[in-house]
Amino acid sequence: MRTAIALVVGLALMAFGFPVSVTDDLGREIVIPAPPERIVALLPLYAEILVDIGAGERIVGVADSPNNPPEVADLPTVGSSFSPSLEAIVALEPDLVLGAWGEVRARLEGLGLTVLTVGQAGGWLTGIPDVLTAIRTVGEAVGNAAEAEALCGRIAEAIVRIEAVVLPLPRVRVAFLYMSAPDSAPYVVGAGTPEHELLLRAGGENVFGDLSGYPQVSLEELILRDPEVILTDPAQVDSVLGSALLSGLAAVQSGRVYGIQSSQVVSTRVAEVLRQVAEALHPGALAP
Repeated sequence: MRTAIALVVGLALMAFGFPVSVTDDLGREIVIPAPPERIVALLPLYAEILVDIGAGERIVGVADSPNNPPEVADLPTVGSSFSPSLEAIVALEPDLVLGAWGEVRARLEGLGLTVLTVGQAGGWLTGIPDVLTAIRTVGEAVGNAAEAEALCGRIAEAIVRIEAVVLPLPRVRVAFLYMSAPDSAPYVVGAGTPEHELLLRAGGENVFGDLSGYPQVSLEELILRDPEVILTDPAQVDSVLGSALLSGLAAVQSGRVYGIQSSQVVSTRVAEVLRQVAEALHPGALAP
């Protein structure tokens, strides 16, 4: 009898394509033995992906974040994304944990839990290709590969349509920065970042494109480079506009300082963010 049951279960899993093997951010092959039914998502991106590919009902817990999709608002939380509670995660009895890293990942794996983190080493996503890879990998891991591929197709198509419009237009000199208070030295977006990729795809010329990562620069340096457009997190627009030292910038003088939700730069909403950036750089170009 047990042999018969095992055979039926085995055939059912084979029908779903399980077990599956996917590659994590460290280049390791992670084996998912069966379709996950209890998933903990430790970063908003993973919760977004699961919801968007039709697997949201399998999420049993998330990390605290204002950027989580509304569909998971009532689920149990396990602490912050950067310091989740091991005990809270284990108590949810997950068969898959998405987005763990560092010591928490090592301890979860030590307890025999299946953990999957995607992107570059440490789970960092450097741009749109990484987002699409994350969607495909998660989709394969949970048995929703077709839905994940369809989502990637929609995102890619939207991006191509935007790029086709802005490609022939003159490039606009732009800075994407983070400035916590008026007259404080901002952190700017340089090459090798998701924001930089969006600026280029949207028809912009990043005035800090000769730098890498997120370096802190002086206000004098920002004034020297004098961007035509400034993009920042919506919560920090007032910091830019409230800076007496930046009042002479071309972007400030022309009222072209815009808020872009930075948390969505690496998300399933990336095409929507690209459209917002393109509209800020080329007003009216994308009008229906």
